[in-house]
Amino acid sequence: MKKFKHLIALVAIVLFAACLVLAGAPVALGVATVGLWQLSQFAMSKRPGFCYTTVLTPEQLKEFEGAIKSAEDFMNLHGKTLEGMKALDIEVLKSFPTKLAEEQKRNDELAGQVKKLQKSLLNDNQGVKFINGIPFVSEPCAKYLGSMFAIKAIQDNKVKGAIADTLLARSAEFLGIEVKAAMAATDVPLPVAYGQQIAELVYHYGTARKACTIYPLSGNSMKLPRLKTGEPQFAFIAVSGSVPEKVPQSEFITFTPGKAGGIVRIPSEIEEDSIFDLGQFVARYIARQMAYWEDYCLFRSDGTSTYNSIASVGTQATTDSTVLQLAATNSSSDKITLANCRNIRTLVTGAVLQTAKYYAHPSMEALFVSFNTSATVTPYVRNGQECRLDGFEIVWTPIMPVYSTSATLNAYQIYFGDLSWWYFGVRRDLDVQTSRDVYFATDEVGVRALERFDIHAMGQKCSSALQLSAS
Repeated sequence: MKKFKHLIALVAIVLFAACLVLAGAPVALGVATVGLWQLSQFAMSKRPGFCYTTVLTPEQLKEFEGAIKSAEDFMNLHGKTLEGMKALDIEVLKSFPTKLAEEQKRNDELAGQVKKLQKSLLNDNQGVKFINGIPFVSEPCAKYLGSMFAIKAIQDNKVKGAIADTLLARSAEFLGIEVKAAMAATDVPLPVAYGQQIAELVYHYGTARKACTIYPLSGNSMKLPRLKTGEPQFAFIAVSGSVPEKVPQSEFITFTPGKAGGIVRIPSEIEEDSIFDLGQFVARYIARQMAYWEDYCLFRSDGTSTYNSIASVGTQATTDSTVLQLAATNSSSDKITLANCRNIRTLVTGAVLQTAKYYAHPSMEALFVSFNTSATVTPYVRNGQECRLDGFEIVWTPIMPVYSTSATLNAYQIYFGDLSWWYFGVRRDLDVQTSRDVYFATDEVGVRALERFDIHAMGQKCSSALQLSAS
């Protein structure tokens, strides 16, 4: 800084004068101080005899020029670098919104993955899991079912000795009860949460619950309204004409849930390590049997008291006049034609055509494949597990009649429609309990499963049926 001592001195005098003014001295004194100091610098200049019009002395000018030259040298040396840094900063600033959006997206994805992981951890023991396509109830549910069976077997002295003590201890641990206390002779009910898991298995094994609309019933008898056919249509109205009334006719459908279920017989010879496997077996067995009966009521029942007055899709189609019965001698499923399958689509109301599906036994694929000829091209298409006929999905329903060349009189072979218009009324979902002294003679233990439901169509002409001939 020695090279710029005159400039530094000038700045110091200016600051000193400013301080005087701020301290209360007259402004004129401050100006005079700077002026006198500057005149003294002129007087001490090395070039006396010249009148200078500049406010700076030659020494100050020289120092000022040196400062400017130093700045120019610095810019010449580092100018390109600074320009590059400036351009780089501009590019970084331009890309900042994009990078911020990318980071926000990554953060959202990470948050979603964490949420899924948390949900998975929370629900790990609360729902049905599929391993290699096989459904399994949660481990607590399986242990509870197995423990129920084990305790009942011990109560009835069908399991004795050391194995009984070990089973009792482990079962009590699973059920959260004290081993020291005497086991009550009453049934051990399955908790509601575990009953829902078995009901979830029913969805996997059956079609009725997946196809119909599940409707909770609030009482032992419940009436729901359904529109009748022949609804009055809207139309144009003349100018100043009266608006006509449209009174749709309705009827009440009574849901009276019936009790369905059974007892699962299990040998009492079990090992302590088989409680979990036994629980899985019981859960799947109950689910399969309940799904079978629900599907049978929906697809094969005849409306009699045997089926709690539930009319199947075919029986309801006969009532609604949406059934196509083949002519005499066409009493086997191999006599069905492509035209027959297409004609039953004309029998349903147009409101269901966008969501309607075919329902048939898996063995009927042999018939559908035969529809693909050079004349018809390929009306039947299979893409993996999904099959379609003329673009309408086919739902393979094992409870439906099988494909056969033998006569099956009056059989409802194929259904078409939207079964979501059918209500699956549930009064009480699955209730599982151990039985008492059932199967005493055979040294077995029973597990009872019960549910109460009813099924009815809530839409007119929402489904149709293809029926084989009566002779």
